[in-house]
This record gives sequence, C-alpha cells and structure tokens, in this order.
Amino acid sequence: MAVTLTGTNGLFTRLGKLFQIAVQVKTFQGTLATEIQDALNEFDAGDNDHAIAITNIKESAQRSCASVYGAVRATATKTLIEMVNDDDPLPAKTVDLAIDRLIRQMEDSSASINASAYAVPETADGANTGNGTILASSLPGSKTTANIRAESIVFKCIKDAQTSGTAGREVFSVTGEAPIANIADYNWPGGSGFSGRIVVTDPAVDASSQFNKNLLTNSAFENFTTNTPNNWAIAVGSAGTQVTKNSTAAKVFQGANNLKITGDGGGTLTKLTQNLDTAGGTTGKLLPDQVYFITFKYYLDTGITAGAMKVSIKDSGGTVITANSLPAETTANLGAAAASQWNSSTAFFMTPKALSTNTPYTVNIELTTAITNTKNAYIDQVAVGKATQIAGGPYVAILRGATNFVRDDEFVMAVAKSSTGTMQENFDKFFDMYARGKQLPENSAGGETIADSLIA
Repeated sequence: MAVTLTGTNGLFTRLGKLFQIAVQVKTFQGTLATEIQDALNEFDAGDNDHAIAITNIKESAQRSCASVYGAVRATATKTLIEMVNDDDPLPAKTVDLAIDRLIRQMEDSSASINASAYAVPETADGANTGNGTILASSLPGSKTTANIRAESIVFKCIKDAQTSGTAGREVFSVTGEAPIANIADYNWPGGSGFSGRIVVTDPAVDASSQFNKNLLTNSAFENFTTNTPNNWAIAVGSAGTQVTKNSTAAKVFQGANNLKITGDGGGTLTKLTQNLDTAGGTTGKLLPDQVYFITFKYYLDTGITAGAMKVSIKDSGGTVITANSLPAETTANLGAAAASQWNSSTAFFMTPKALSTNTPYTVNIELTTAITNTKNAYIDQVAVGKATQIAGGPYVAILRGATNFVRDDEFVMAVAKSSTGTMQENFDKFFDMYARGKQLPENSAGGETIADSLIA
C-alpha cells in the first residue's frame, strides 16, 4: 500500500491548500510593509512625531498577521501523520517517522517535487596573499541540499605556515549568518548559523580518506621513474613520446615537476590510470553515499586547436561511478581553453549507497579527443577528496594555489536562491525539514510528478 499523494483527498493536494494560506499571508506581509513605508515617506524629518505610531509597528505588524501559521502547522502536521498512519500504522505517531515513511514511499514510486536552484559564487578579498580557490556546489537532488539557506558565508584563514600550520594545508574558519527560527517572521529562515573549520586541500597529500584531503597518490606528479609518473600506469601511449616528465618551472603550477602529454599527429588518445585501494596505485579508497570533488589544473602550449581531456573514476568494467545523475568525471575542452596560463576543470559527484563489487576502482586521465600534433598539455594538481558540507548547504573545498594562504586571507560566498521549489520550501517551513536533515525527493529537470501548482 501507499499514501495517495495527489488527486482527490491526496496528501499533497490537501497540504497544498494549507500551504496556500501561508503563501497568501506572506504576500500580505510584504504588501503591508510596503504600504507602511509609503506612508512614512510622506513625513519629513520635522514631522516624525506624527508618524511615530506606525514607525514602531512595521515589523510587529508583519509578525502578528502571521499568527495563522500556528494553525496551519498544527493542521498540516496532523494531516501528514494521520494519512501516513492510516495507510500503514506507524510505530509511533511522530513527524519524524511520518516523514521518513513518506520519503521512502516517494523514492519507491519515483515520485518527486520541484527542486529549488541555488548559485554559490565566491569572491576573494582583494587583499589576499594566497591565490587558492574555493570549489563549491549546491548539488541539486543529492543528500540534504534542498533547503540551503541563502546567506553570505565568510571563510577566513586562521592558521597558516607562519602560525603553527603547514604550507598548503592552512585552516579556515567558516561562519554563516544568524538563523531565524520563528516562521512568523517575514525574513524566515535567515542563515544557517554555521560555525566551523575547513582545511585547505593540498594535492601533494597522498592517500587520505579524510574530508578535503587528497585520495590519490603522486597526483601532483612530483615523482617519476624516467618518464612514467610513480603510482600511475600508462594504459595508452608511451613514456618519452606521448607521456613525459616536465621540469620547466614556468609550466609547473606547484612544486618542481608535473605531467606533460604531447600530441603525436597519429590520433593517440593518451591514457594514464591509478587503481584505488591498491598498494601499487593509491591506498586511498572511496566510501559509499558520500559527496566528492574531482579536479585538475592544466597549462597549454599556444597553437592547440583540438583536444579534450577527461579525469574520471571507473569500475573495472569501465563504467563511470554515478549516483543521483552525478558522474565522477570532469572534462576540459583543450581546443577552446586559453593557452599559456593555468586553467582548471572541476566536478562534484556522489558515490552510490552500495559500491560496486566490480573493483578495483580506477582513476583515469585520458584524452577523449587527440591533441594537436606536437603540442603539449601540462597536467598538475589532480585531486579527489570528500567535500565538506556547510550546515545542510553547499559542498565546498578550498584548493591550494601557487601562492600559499596567510592568516586573515578571506573569501565570501554569496549563496543565492535562483528559483524556488515552493512545495519543498513549505515542507521545510512547517515540518522543520532543514533542522531534521531531511528533504523530499526532488527533480531539477522539470520532470517532477507532484506539481508546485497544488499550492493554490
């Protein structure tokens, strides 16, 4: 059996009617604030005493008109619990158990609601010494990012190599904006209230499964045996021809060496591999149901008009790891990228809840389109690591730059909602989904089965 989700007497049909009450109240709150401000604008500084009464009621009026939210929450809660329990008796009539049951039934029937979309741009402080970068993703449809708080998140370096830290592995504090718990407040939900720390990702770190540490070994390509990078196998191409060690300082991002891949005019799709969880490759291994980032930097000779390079993680059958439509791969179009400067390619991906037994997993650096004959691409700073989630919000990592960070270097990440899934938003509002670390299954491609238009 399953709860009736839509149609006559459907759960979301009923909740949609209740949520519409809240939508109308919020609209009225905004209108009321505008009208009060319009009235105040008619009084100049000398007449402020005439308008003191409405000056003091602007925010209180917004809150008081939202007292109906309590009744909506009570009715919505009872509706959710009783409809789920009537379908299949719950061990106890609690919101948590009812939500868990609903989520499982939606997953089993491939039901979904409309997803919100977020932008997570970051800005480096102009006075920063270090030139590393932040990698960030809101990952719609994965884990618990549906109810991200729109806020400014501040990342500040608090430990560097000069203050008992390690170069390339500096520590940043992370601070979000204050939350607003009262759903009657027009400005609900406010920020995440997050306070924590994050360590800079250094691709020179080998074989670590810790958050933001590099899973790979020798992925900064410092160590070679002749022209073959240690811990890597050349699957396609030859050492000394398509694959060579580069020590030209101007074409090395960090350290003394990196990997050079050369176009040979014969269409060779050069490929290097490294096995995970293997002594001869890297002892680092993937964990299930986690969000990871995969990234690399590349520098190109002038005159490259063709070429594409992909870094991916595959099982032994050659299938790229994918969960929630988020594959473990990132591709750079070398033919369209800027020459004589460092470029980056990054992606975030999820591992499945049950990892394949078809192992070992293999990291692949490969050309999917051949490089222009005699031209070179220089590869550096390849890294795979577990991303850090900021309080149910974006997944992030801070990547080491050519110049190391110092204390008080700072970034501001302006998390912004670019579109709203109103069913998800109202579930959060009335069932406290964000605090519970839960979200309803959602669809970010317009294929949801439960429409936001039910809120009407």
